[in-house]
Amino acid sequence: MTEAATPPPPLPTREQLQDVHSFVDGRAYHALGPTIRISGHPSRLDDTDRAGVQQAAGAIFAVSRHLYQALWHELGDPEPAQAAHTAWAAFRALTSPWHDHPDLPHHLRPLLTPYPTAAHPA
Repeated sequence: MTEAATPPPPLPTREQLQDVHSFVDGRAYHALGPTIRISGHPSRLDDTDRAGVQQAAGAIFAVSRHLYQALWHELGDPEPAQAAHTAWAAFRALTSPWHDHPDLPHHLRPLLTPYPTAAHPA
């Protein structure tokens, strides 16, 4: 007997996608705070740690932008391809650390709530 596949989460609207992208970029920008040097004050991080934070935030910016652009084009199609669902799943995974963040706009919460996934065979 085979189990019914769990349907994928619904795709966002273009407005919701733009809001999610802005939120993720805002979180990445927030992470850069400790890397900012203020003249006359000791650095909060050493150079190696600062570079690591900057690289990680840059990677989040890049992935968010890539997924946003891929989804934006697919959402213009009346019948988005499977690639849209794959990109949306990746974007949702990127946002998972912040699904209950107090700054997450309320209209995005249902869209980013963890979604049940199909069981994988052992």
